[in-house]
Amino acid sequence: MKSPWIIFVAVVSVIIASSVAPAQADGVDIVPYLTRVGWAQSTLGIIASVLGLMVINYVLNLVVIGWPAIHFGHVDIGRVTRGLVALTLLGQVADRLGALLASPITVLTLVVTHHTEGEGVWFLPLLAFNFVLSGVAILMLALYFLRRRWHVARGLSWSIGLGAAVLTNPAWAIASWWFV
Repeated sequence: MKSPWIIFVAVVSVIIASSVAPAQADGVDIVPYLTRVGWAQSTLGIIASVLGLMVINYVLNLVVIGWPAIHFGHVDIGRVTRGLVALTLLGQVADRLGALLASPITVLTLVVTHHTEGEGVWFLPLLAFNFVLSGVAILMLALYFLRRRWHVARGLSWSIGLGAAVLTNPAWAIASWWFV
């Protein structure tokens, strides 16, 4: 019974990772949405928004990772749809990890290059590092599922994984949040 254990670890990891207040990993972070929409007073509103965002994230993963694995990799649809639940939950941890690592690397880069003056000088480097590091984490997670769990061919796995690293990257949500 390896599958329930993996799902348990994924759920606990997501809960722990999302409880780290200063991380604010991606556009799927809940606090900005709740404070802008005013649902912070309603527990049901918070639960509904979290579930809604996770469903959107699942559907995005299904389109970008699942559908190509099913269509081109000839993987059973039930196996992929069930696996995407764990991938979606673990993806939140991967996003958060990328964001957590991006902050100190951005600060170090700005200090080393002596670009520490000016308002907002940190934003674009932080966005770039977040994009790259979250992308690498998403790629590794997608490759794990594609190669190890679903046994998709190496070349196809890399194509799907690289697509997922770009298309499902949380840095897009951060960029759209600030530039819109």
